[in-house]
Amino acid sequence: MPFVARLTTLLVRSPLVWGGAGAFAFFALIRAGVVTHPGTIRYLAGHWVEYVETTMFCVGLAALVIKMIDVATQRSHVEETWLDAPADGGDEPGTAVSLRDSIDEDAEGWLPRRLREALDMVARTGSPEGLEDHLKYLSDLDAARAASGHGLVRFIVWAIPIMGFLGTVIGITEAIANLSPTQLENITLVVAGLGVAFDTTATALALSMVLMFVQFILDRQEQQLLAAVDETAWATLAGRFQTPAGGDVTALAVARLGEAVTRSTRELIEAQAKAWQGLEQTAGAGVERMLAESGVALRTAVTTSLEETLGRWHSSLAEAHAHLTGAHEDRWAKAAGALSEAVAGLGRHQQAIAGQTELLARVVDATRDIATLERALEGNLATLGSAGRFEETLTALSAAVQLLAARAADVAEPRRVDLAVVRRVGHAA
Repeated sequence: MPFVARLTTLLVRSPLVWGGAGAFAFFALIRAGVVTHPGTIRYLAGHWVEYVETTMFCVGLAALVIKMIDVATQRSHVEETWLDAPADGGDEPGTAVSLRDSIDEDAEGWLPRRLREALDMVARTGSPEGLEDHLKYLSDLDAARAASGHGLVRFIVWAIPIMGFLGTVIGITEAIANLSPTQLENITLVVAGLGVAFDTTATALALSMVLMFVQFILDRQEQQLLAAVDETAWATLAGRFQTPAGGDVTALAVARLGEAVTRSTRELIEAQAKAWQGLEQTAGAGVERMLAESGVALRTAVTTSLEETLGRWHSSLAEAHAHLTGAHEDRWAKAAGALSEAVAGLGRHQQAIAGQTELLARVVDATRDIATLERALEGNLATLGSAGRFEETLTALSAAVQLLAARAADVAEPRRVDLAVVRRVGHAA
């Protein structure tokens, strides 16, 4: 059944829709002035509590009317022929499937549903045994369903008096609130409050009694319908199928057991085959996934290892290059230092050579002075020898020897020979 059709059927059979529409139409007639009866307006539309009570009553009455129409419709179809007449000697249990399918699926009601459920039991078990017990079970089940179908009405019948009591409490509260000791002459508001209290309670009790009376009539009709359904279903299905007698029961039971075992085995084999196929597909997919994951993991591991190895090699080469560069720089620095020291040593050596050269020049000068003194001494000796003053000559010679010794001892700062003495000696000689 399409969704729109189901929704339409639900709305058409909804007591809330019909009850709400009826209450709205009733109150609209009152507001329009069509309904002008004072008692009707007072007890059904005099207070907001009465509005609620009237609306709930309309919903409950709509539910009962819809149920009555349904019962009347089913009652008219109970006498119809739902199944073909059985064959001579009874139908085979295997025909239960075709009989079940021959009942219109769109047919609603207790009788077609009970026939379908009973035939379904025979089709599933392959035997009419226990059909009578199953029909009794379906009868009890339909009775329980019929009782549960009045849940909304029972709730409304319970709720309307509660609303009446609520109106009573509200009216008495309003009356007490409007009661004042200084205005005892004006008790209009007090009386109005009490009127609301009593009117709402009276309306609630009257409406609930009407609903209970209609529900009682509906229950009687449903019981009569269920009895007719039980009778028709029993007459249609009881003894319709063939049942083996005597010792054939055991053989039939064994045959049915064999068929059940065969059917179960076939279903088990099919399920096992499907399971193996599913397992094979799952295993294949798992192997492929595992290989793919392994390939990805291996590629990732190799890439990571190569990256780490190349990173370590790069670090090692960088460290070696830095070490060699530092070593070369140290060697060049040491060589530069040694060269500087050698240059400084050469400078010092050059200075020493220059000092030695100057010393040699001084020695040459001293040697020249010694030669001059030797000539002077020879002259003096000759003079002394000629003069005969040998002692003075020795003294002068001793002075000359001391002078030469002093010159030899201090070449860097040659001493000047006081030639005045020599001259004096010479002159003396």
